[in-house]
Amino acid sequence: MDDGRFRTLHALRVKGLTSPAVAAEIVSITVEDAQAQLTELEQEGLVRHRGAGRVQGYALTKDGKTAHSALLPDAVDAAGRAALEAAYERFLPVNGDFKEVCTAWQTRGDDTTPNDHTDAAYDAGVVERLAAVDSRVDGVLRDLGAEVDRMAGYRPRLADALARVRDGDPTAFTTPMTASYHDVWMELHQDLIVSLGRTRGAADE
Repeated sequence: MDDGRFRTLHALRVKGLTSPAVAAEIVSITVEDAQAQLTELEQEGLVRHRGAGRVQGYALTKDGKTAHSALLPDAVDAAGRAALEAAYERFLPVNGDFKEVCTAWQTRGDDTTPNDHTDAAYDAGVVERLAAVDSRVDGVLRDLGAEVDRMAGYRPRLADALARVRDGDPTAFTTPMTASYHDVWMELHQDLIVSLGRTRGAADE
């Protein structure tokens, strides 16, 4: 199997519509490799470039989804599969806590009043809760990345987003399409589900 080919298809399966740069980050390849693969896959009719302006990028075609599904079972060996299974089971409890932290960042009190981020002490407390979540997921990702190297990029990407939050960038917490902590976390969750051939269930909500 052409690993770069699979990784590029996999990035689009995880993210949907995305750029070569984001696709490269998701599966730990260079932007140049991602672009070269996307160009070739587009010529084969497996991906297509869509959109214009700010919302644009590459997405899988129907044939591309079929090609990804055919390659997925052989993408990891038995040890890699076991590592993915273990990571998913360890991830789910942390995911529940992460959702609560995101709610605390976005709302106040009864969970319906928007957080206007004027209370620095409150926000600092929520950021520390995010840091605690990050610490818990750290071991999960380090163990997984050691066995499945395409997953290794999630650890530094989450760390970078947390650093931006701590440096005072409020968009780096939950704002969509900003490489926020929430953006990367959602990609990680989807990647685990896709990599294991699962569908989202009650435990993922």
